[in-house]
Amino acid sequence: MSRLTVKELLDHGSESLKICLLEGSEGLWQDLSSSRYFKAGLMLTGVDVKDKYQNGIVILGFTEISYLENLNNALLESACRLLVETEPACIIVTKNQGVPEILLKMARDNNIPVLSSGLRTGDFLDNLDLFIDEHTREITRIHGVLVEVLGIGVLLTGPSGIGKSEAALELITRGHRLVADDTVEILKHHPDVLDGRGIPVIKHHMEIRGLGIINIPDLFGPASVRDKKKIEIVIQLEEWDGHKEYDRLGNDDHSEEILGITLPLVILPVRPGRSLGTIIEVAARDQLLKQRGINSFELFQNKLNQALHNQCSEMIIEEDVE
Repeated sequence: MSRLTVKELLDHGSESLKICLLEGSEGLWQDLSSSRYFKAGLMLTGVDVKDKYQNGIVILGFTEISYLENLNNALLESACRLLVETEPACIIVTKNQGVPEILLKMARDNNIPVLSSGLRTGDFLDNLDLFIDEHTREITRIHGVLVEVLGIGVLLTGPSGIGKSEAALELITRGHRLVADDTVEILKHHPDVLDGRGIPVIKHHMEIRGLGIINIPDLFGPASVRDKKKIEIVIQLEEWDGHKEYDRLGNDDHSEEILGITLPLVILPVRPGRSLGTIIEVAARDQLLKQRGINSFELFQNKLNQALHNQCSEMIIEEDVE
């Protein structure tokens, strides 16, 4: 998981979160990677939530600030002390509301950053959720090509020069779309979802040996590319080995693990005369069928078993007649 600090929240979230620092610059290196965010209303009522919300992101919305503003000095000090004793990673006030001076002083004394946002509480929480998800994802990079074939994200892997880019180019000419060539950046979006995208420098460009670098959207139009795609199947290209047994029925269940997520893997041998684009397209179609609960090998096996059963039955009947 990527590390996210209060400083990064302040630096990179200023546009989407509309935040600025009010106090507590000494605490900007607090780690938010595993922090929960919560509104402080429950805590201000006196409920003990210290263990539950420790190192969390405290949100003070209109209701919480209004509550604090209506307290006398003694109660206000007590309420602010409750907030600080929770040891939050930071405190964020929405709608650019005023913050009690005593809270700012306590935050400064305890190195707790206090930030202010111009957004309404609901909008801020939505944007904060997206921001934290984006900046704490697990990320890796893989040498390969990512294409969208019939809506399926297909990751092509294999040694350099095996023909990954050429196969992807063939697919693009058939109306499928390129996501990334050469280097695929993979992000763990949910516990079981991997998103792939290209790196900015070479985004939507391809290297074809003999042609050099080509710009896919310029050649085939903007509909020939997309920025990111969920990866649903991995196809590994390798040199044809005449001594190796390859899957001929579709009953070999190979898999590839990326960032802890297991994806179906197809090992595709490459040799002259094979149309890789066609085979990859068929693999994508087959994956679509499997997602709908239709397994070609199982259907074939059931038909074969039924045929054998019928043949045995006929033989038994013939023996009985004799």
